[in-house]
This record gives sequence, C-alpha cells and structure tokens, in this order.
Amino acid sequence: MAEQIVMNYGYLGILIVSFTEAFIQPIPPDVFIMGATYFGLNPVVSAIVATIGSTLGGLFGYFLGDKLGHPVFVKIFGERYLHKGEEFFNKYGIYGVVIAGFSPLPYKVIAWLSGIFEMHKLLFTIGTVIGRLPRFLAVAYFGDVLGNIDKLYQLNIKLFYLINSHYNPIFDVIMPLISKTLYPLIAITTLIILIKNRQFGIKLIYALILASVILLSLKYLVNEPRPYLVLDNIHLLANEGCEPSFPSGHATLSFTLATSLMHYSKKIGIIFLIWAILIAYSRVYIGVHYPFDVFAGMIIGIVCGYLVKIDTSKLKNYIAKFYKNILYP
Repeated sequence: MAEQIVMNYGYLGILIVSFTEAFIQPIPPDVFIMGATYFGLNPVVSAIVATIGSTLGGLFGYFLGDKLGHPVFVKIFGERYLHKGEEFFNKYGIYGVVIAGFSPLPYKVIAWLSGIFEMHKLLFTIGTVIGRLPRFLAVAYFGDVLGNIDKLYQLNIKLFYLINSHYNPIFDVIMPLISKTLYPLIAITTLIILIKNRQFGIKLIYALILASVILLSLKYLVNEPRPYLVLDNIHLLANEGCEPSFPSGHATLSFTLATSLMHYSKKIGIIFLIWAILIAYSRVYIGVHYPFDVFAGMIIGIVCGYLVKIDTSKLKNYIAKFYKNILYP
C-alpha cells in the first residue's frame, strides 16, 4: 500500500504534505519522504521538493499570521505559544527559524509567529531553507539506504573479503596482537590520566561508559551474526563466540580513547589515533568483524570521545533553558 501511494503521488505527494505541514496539518513530511526514497524516488530531488513545499507553506503560514493576527493564532495553537513565541523571536531571531526548521520543534507555529511579529520575509525564507534542506536530505538518504540495504550488505561482504583474503605470515602474527592491546591500554591510559588530571580522567571514563552503553545496545538490537558464522572461506585468527558483530566494540572504544586524548594532548592523540585505526583494521583482518562494523564503531567512538571537550554542566543548563523558553509557559 505504501509503495502504491508513492507510485501514485510521487514528488507531488511530497510537495503537498510538506506545504500543508508547514502551516496547519500535524503530519510531518519526513515519513513520506523516507517512504518515497525507500521505494525508489531520487533522494536529492525528494529533499529539494520537500524544501520548496515547506518554504512555500511556511510563507503561507507567515501570510496567515500577518493578516489574521493574534486572535486566530491563539484559537489554533493556544495563548502560551504566543507569549513564548515573542520571547523566542526577541532572543533568537532568524536562528530560531533555522532551529525550528531542522529540529522537532513545531515549525508551523514559528511560521505563523514570524508573520505576527513581522520578521523580514527574506530572512524567514533563508532561515527556512537552511533549516529544512539538511533535515530533508538526511531523511531522504536514510530512506534510500534502507531501500538499498541488500546492495549495502553485498558491498559489506565484498569489502570484508578484500581485507580478510589478502593476508601474509607477518600480519598473521601482528594483527591478533594489536587486537589484544585494547583493554590493557585503555586501563593503563585511563589510570595515568586520572593520576595526572583527575577532572579529564573522569570525563574520559564517562565517555568510555557512554560508548559501551551505545555499542552494547546496538549489538543486541541489530543482532548481526559474526562473519565466520555465515560466510565461507574466511581467514579466521580469533573467535568471539556467538556475540553479535555490529558495531565493533574494539573500534568503538579505541576511537573513543583516541578522540578523547586529542583534547588532552594532540601528539598523544595522534599516536593513539594511528593505534585505533590499526585496531579497527585488525578486527576485519582476523575475521571477526565486517568493515561496516568498524566504520560504525569509529563514528560512535569519535562522537563519544568529542564529548570530553564539552562543559556538560553548561550544556545541560543551556538545553534546559532553551526548551523551557519554547515549550513551557
């Protein structure tokens, strides 16, 4: 049925849903965009069409806010959005439009309020495009990836064999040893950092814990079997039993440590980054992970490692204050 809707309405459906959502109807266009690209529509064209529709719909909402004013807005959305909207525009201006366009915040409310408080139409349009286009591109490409999951799986297998089948006696000794350095090196490095800089050491531990929680959650949610359990002709130098494969825990934790240390000392961080890359490569070489497992681990590790740079108390207060100003009276 979903495929039939996409085939019948295609880009026009994306345009209509995006247009109407931007000023009145509650269904977000993201679901339709994702479904459209999943069933074969071009993700770039879909995102552009959705952005055009949302921008035109936003401008129509702007017109309604400008012409109908406060009374109609209060009847549709409620009085608290009016008061909070005024504070929001005084504080964020065009950046508020960008944030509402990209985030789950109710964009249609922002469109009406932009007209009510007479934001410049050009600034409103620019803010909408900057906020909406990246969001719709991300959603469209996600749907496209889901629609081509079989092709990605085949690519994953080809990359695995490309690495795993090109082996030599020297690497057969070195790669398993590199793989085994992960936990001892994490323990030793974390202990040294704690002794030298307790505050940074605690942040490092938090980053590693967060990375562990994410990777373990994904492992048992995705539940992908190890390559050696489903593929033939593997050069297997280690065995991880039946533990799920995606994402690679070694890649995740090594990149978390390396990225964290980049914010402690760039020289040390670069050394550990090289080590993390070798760890990731070794996991495919010894036959216990697919390349996409380690790529996902790298991304998770880099994100978690970067968090040591953030002042978490300030970030928490800023986010709480931001959402309180928008959502609550």
